[in-house]
Amino acid sequence: MQDYYFRTMNSSQYLFVAGGLQSSEASKDVTVLLPLLLTAVCLVGFMGNFLVIAILIYDFRKGKSSAVNVLVIHLCSADLLLILLCIPVRILTYAKQSWVLGAFVCRTADWFLHSCLIVKSFTLAAVGQARYKHVVTPPKFLSLDRKQLIGLLFFIWSLAFLLPLPHLIFSQTEKNQNGIFCNFEVPPYASNFMNVFSKTYPLLVYVLPMCFTVSCYMRTLRRRRDRRNRAPNPRHLSRKITSMLMSVSLTFDAMWLPEWVVWIWARHSPFGSLQPPVVLMVLAQVIVFLNSTINPGIFLAVSDEFREGFKNVWLVLRCRQCGIDPNSGAGEKGAEMVTSAIQSLQDLRTAPATSSLKEEKILPDVEHFWQDRRNTTAGEENDPMPWEHQEKP
Repeated sequence: MQDYYFRTMNSSQYLFVAGGLQSSEASKDVTVLLPLLLTAVCLVGFMGNFLVIAILIYDFRKGKSSAVNVLVIHLCSADLLLILLCIPVRILTYAKQSWVLGAFVCRTADWFLHSCLIVKSFTLAAVGQARYKHVVTPPKFLSLDRKQLIGLLFFIWSLAFLLPLPHLIFSQTEKNQNGIFCNFEVPPYASNFMNVFSKTYPLLVYVLPMCFTVSCYMRTLRRRRDRRNRAPNPRHLSRKITSMLMSVSLTFDAMWLPEWVVWIWARHSPFGSLQPPVVLMVLAQVIVFLNSTINPGIFLAVSDEFREGFKNVWLVLRCRQCGIDPNSGAGEKGAEMVTSAIQSLQDLRTAPATSSLKEEKILPDVEHFWQDRRNTTAGEENDPMPWEHQEKP
């Protein structure tokens, strides 16, 4: 099996490899270096997304809640699912170069991967719409409607599970002389459906959400006039947050594009034509997984609030290590004690210099008063009690 995707020439059915590259002639770069690279992506992506979720949850507990923050948590949760459930399957498949995970994982591997990517695409579109409403009518939208958000997230996951169903239905394991492989095989009676699906599926899950998201951010950035009922928020800070969220969306769309190029190329190229190279297909999938590590970096690098939240979370962790409950008043008192101790040390350092300056600085009237009376003894004529010094008869 030299090609990653291929079509049978003697029938009208489609046959693609599912679950990752499976080839007995794969090089050492695929079997060794690629699993190591994906393992590093797993570790970095897990720490980054977990940190972003912890920062936003900490802000929620402090009373900072908004629809955008909820959707960003949902976005990071989808990245964590990709990291924990999808990338390990690819790592094992690239290392073994055969399918060893059974029929159930074969059926659900590509289906769940596409579901998570669709969730990210729709969630970013929802973030763009929420950001636009926040800028246009902040007081009306600042009240967090939990039922509406739960309904939105349920709708997103329902579409994400339904749209890639052909990957669940047509994926199956096959055994040949080289071993067991996981293939995406479309029978002849479903070839017409597959032709329609391969054209409409990219439009529904990639093109339309991307266009909607870009239009939301463009309308948000064009909003120049502030309304009277606008919440107190500096204009440059608002534009900075909007640019950050838009960069996250554009980065995801750009990093998902190579995978769609390969997907469409393999399914719409005519019989006998050149199929996509294996290097391009593997690189496209690695780039998709790499996006799970890019988003937390954008949040922490651009947003001052995320950096401040990181400091707060770090302080909470240090308080817990010291045995102080951060949720009680002891955590705040501990932080105040640390701050006061630092301030006391600074005061001690500056105390000698301040005292010397105080000694040198004397008011002119007081200085004149002490110059006349310094190192002098009171005379007898000025003695208020002269009888004390007179000799007794």
